[in-house]
Formats: sequence, C-alpha cells, structure tokens
Amino acid sequence: MARGIDNRTVKRVVAGVALGLGGVLAGVGIAVAAMVPPALRGVPATAPAVTPARTVAAPLVVSLEQATQDAAAAASPSIVKIESAAGLGSGVVIDARGYIVTNYHVLAGPQGRVNQQSHYTVTLSTGTSYRATIAGTDAPDDLAVLKINAPTLRALPLADSGALRVGQFVLAVGNPLGYSQTVTFGIVSTLRRTVAENGPATFIPDMIQTSAPINPGNSGGALVDLRGRLVGIPTLAAADPRLGTAAQGIGFAIPSSRVNDIARQIITEGTVTHSGRPYLGVAGLREVTPAVAAQEGLRVENGMLVERVVRAGPADRAGLRGGDVIVRLDGRPTLSEAAFGDALAHLTPGGRVSVMVQAEAGERTITVTLGELPVR
Repeated sequence: MARGIDNRTVKRVVAGVALGLGGVLAGVGIAVAAMVPPALRGVPATAPAVTPARTVAAPLVVSLEQATQDAAAAASPSIVKIESAAGLGSGVVIDARGYIVTNYHVLAGPQGRVNQQSHYTVTLSTGTSYRATIAGTDAPDDLAVLKINAPTLRALPLADSGALRVGQFVLAVGNPLGYSQTVTFGIVSTLRRTVAENGPATFIPDMIQTSAPINPGNSGGALVDLRGRLVGIPTLAAADPRLGTAAQGIGFAIPSSRVNDIARQIITEGTVTHSGRPYLGVAGLREVTPAVAAQEGLRVENGMLVERVVRAGPADRAGLRGGDVIVRLDGRPTLSEAAFGDALAHLTPGGRVSVMVQAEAGERTITVTLGELPVR
C-alpha cells in the first residue's frame, strides 16, 4: 500500500502519437531487415535494394514529450505535500477556497484512525506551508478533505473518469518518499477493479489500475490525463503475495467521479450523507480455506464465514446467521475475500440479491434486500 513514510491529449496530439508510432515501427522494421544478409532473408543477393520508408519519428517524440510536459506543468501547482505525526503523503487542491482531497490513511497513519486534534501541515508547490484542519473524512472510501486558508490557490479540474479507456496515458504526481513534485508516467492498465485494502477501507470498488509507479508518499496525490485533469487519486500499490513487497507497475487509484461525489458532500454538508454503496450487514467475515474448514468443522472448504450479522440489518432481516458460510452472492461464487468484495461492489443499494449459504443444517438460499453502507 502506498502509505506515508511510516507508511494518467487533445485529439491532435493523439493522432500525432499514432502517426509517429507507426512511422517509428516501420523505420525500425526496415532498419533491422537491412542488417540481415540477403541469403538469410530468403531473397537473392542480387535483389534490388529496398527503398527505406520515410520515418516520422520526430512528430512522435515532440507530440508525446510536449503533452507530458504540459500535463505535468498544469497539474503540479495543485499538488501539495501533507505532513503530520502520522507520516507523509500528498493531496490535491480541488477548490480554490482551500479544500484539499487526500487519502484517509494519509491522515490516520499506522493507528488507522484520524485524530481530530492532530496537526497537519500542507506545503504548496511554491514551498509555502500552511496549517490545515480536517473538513471531513470517509474511511470506507479511504478519502478525506483538508482545509487551508491561502490566497490564489489553483484548483485542479476533474475529468470524467467514466470516459477513461484502457491504454490511455496518465501521469501520477505526488511526493513519493518525500521527494516533492515527482511525476511518473504510465497507462491505464484496467478499469473497475475491486481492491481489498488492509486499511481504513475493507474493499474499494471501481479502482483504476495503472502502470504509473506509485510509492509511499504518492498516496492522496493526483493521477492526471494528458490534458492535466484529475482522473483519480493514487491510493495503493499491489503487493507480491509471496514476498510481501510492492509489485512493480501495479498501482490503484480511486476514480475522480467517486472523489467528486464524496468531496462535494463533505464541502457542502461537512460530512458524507450518502455513501451510495451496497450494504449486506455482516461483520467479521473470514475467508474459508481447507485449514479453516477443518478447524471450524465446516461443511465446505471455500467461501466467506460470517462471524455475526448486524442486528436489524439487511442480512439479519433475511435470516442470515453467524456461523453461516456464504458460497454464492448474486449467483457469483465467493471463493475468496476478493471474489466476495468484487461481487458485492457491483451491486446497488435497494437491490434484491440471492445469497447461498452453507450451515450445519445444510445448504439454503435466501434473498436479501441490500441497504446503503452506513456513513461513519
């Protein structure tokens, strides 16, 4: 997870990139072919020489390089460094009145909870620092908003993250390892990824996966498109399950559409009033493995063991009980914690969903009317 130290252009440009890339590849292919002796190429040694195609590498270099430079220059003034006793991270000015969005875990640090009495220092790209107060937090989404009183702030415009496409170029701008105003380059690797987070949020749905490097300190910064608009908030990096170390080129960002929804609620209401996320009403979920099944005397070796249900919650009202093992949710197998989280994340509050469970009495299927995830 990209925690604190303790802890992605204009059509003309895209067209230029495509044309330039085609020319580069054509030129490279001819150059390589010219290096191979005729006999090895399967053509007579007396065959007439191939006339090299005219390459247009320069437009590719100029267009892409200029686009990344322009995007970085447009975004950087809106990216701040956030420091506190909890550690270090990044933030984005989203409102010129002084509102800055970041990750909840940047403010919470190792203890996992935000202390309203903690002191937070925000340093602008100019090097000027300000004391910040907490405008509001949203732990389930790993988001928070700070407020500073500073003149002439530049808010970063938000793009529609729903318009993102796999393969689109993006930049990550932040303060990795404390190196201020660092820009990294990558693409949108995939969309709508549900990610389990060992932090304030159990699952974060619809994440943007990117190859732009995300390191500790990048959390809460900006993922921007080549027009310098915010498309996501870099939040965590994947870890190698065998080594426990960060996996290279696999990072995740909360989409700007979600960021905008949550931040606007905080700015206007002082809190998040509607999470918009589905709520089943179960607690203490535990992934079932053969070892867990043997230990607990379960009838199945895969699924999600429910420790307890929330009193008067959706699951409780439908008849789900502690000790039940959820094996299917909305017809989708819940063989792992990630599979369960992904299945739940794609449902909507108020929807009726079938839940297949295994218990001591055998298998049964119940229908649950989902609630809305409570705001805390």
